[in-house]
Amino acid sequence: MEIDIQDEINKDDIVFYSVLYSTVTLAFAIAVVSKFFTNEFRFGFRSFLTLIILFLGEPLCQFLVKGPQGLLLFSVGCLIIYSILPANNLPADKKSVLITGCDSGFGNALALKLDSLGMQVFAGCLDEQGAGAKDLKSKCSDRLKLLRLDVTKPKDIEAAASLIKSTVGDEGLWGLVNNAGVWYFADLEITSDQILQKVMDVNLFGAIRLTKAVLPLIKQAHGRIINVSSLLGRISLEGNGAYSMSKHALVAFSNTLRLEMKKWEVDVSIVEPIAYYTGNMQGAALMERKEELWDSLNEETKKIYNKAYLDDAYSHLDSSFQKYSKDLTPVIRCMRSALLSKRPKERYPCDTGAEILFFLCPLLPVWLADCLSNSICVLPRRLRLNAYCEGK
Repeated sequence: MEIDIQDEINKDDIVFYSVLYSTVTLAFAIAVVSKFFTNEFRFGFRSFLTLIILFLGEPLCQFLVKGPQGLLLFSVGCLIIYSILPANNLPADKKSVLITGCDSGFGNALALKLDSLGMQVFAGCLDEQGAGAKDLKSKCSDRLKLLRLDVTKPKDIEAAASLIKSTVGDEGLWGLVNNAGVWYFADLEITSDQILQKVMDVNLFGAIRLTKAVLPLIKQAHGRIINVSSLLGRISLEGNGAYSMSKHALVAFSNTLRLEMKKWEVDVSIVEPIAYYTGNMQGAALMERKEELWDSLNEETKKIYNKAYLDDAYSHLDSSFQKYSKDLTPVIRCMRSALLSKRPKERYPCDTGAEILFFLCPLLPVWLADCLSNSICVLPRRLRLNAYCEGK
């Protein structure tokens, strides 16, 4: 009789805890699904952990740990997993953002996305009558304002800041995305002062000038600053010296600015795309850059590195870039998160394995890190050995 009573008690306990487990599981599942649907997240490592907790965590805790300890362990696990998922986004309406480099690539795609969310977008274009600007004009709402904005020209920056100030009024400017950039492939020995100055002026000093010009408006809104860096902002590759120098400096600027802006409740993030195919990498633009680079060299340097070296290098780069991803969605998702997430991250590496690569490289011995850099380099060995140069 006592055994029967004990069995009944055990059955009641099982039913009672099963109901509690089901309640916790249902609440956790609804919260996670709601977060993913409202924030456009995609399946990844954290999503995998969520599924593990849902499908394995509950039975393991219920039947192995048992009792209130098992329920507590399962509930804590759900809370931890939920806490590491990306934060919910803030409402996009009634917020304004300035984006540079909207002629093509990331800037153009981001302007389209943010306009569709209801944001007031100021799209800075190098050529406001170009194809990219016309595309934005035809696809976006009347809220979007096109700006002629060359970040190397103080007058353009001053005019843009003045227009934005008169438009946003007391609400201030919520976001600035420093996306404009320029890239050349060349050994440092054949990167002329003219080209080096241009790369630094656009990628670094342009971002600094524009940030300072609109910073009072961003502080007014307690908004966000997003600087677009690159893999080359942390890892140096052969032939990318000028670009890498500019992006390393941009990262240092961003890190310092992030610390200084905390007291103003302004968040600063760095977005780091890897291997995406944008307008700057397309054939005509690439070859035009090659000719500009060659024309900037003096005759003595031209004798050391002859034209065939650059011709073959840029032709190989053109064909290699065709294999890069044309889907810019992962980068746009990171930019949107940096602008609108309730808990924006300091860095947004954008590509499969990017976080592992960035974590691993600083830990490696220099010789091993150099080997890794050489393995990433897209140039064939015959070009990297300067086979076309004098004396080779």
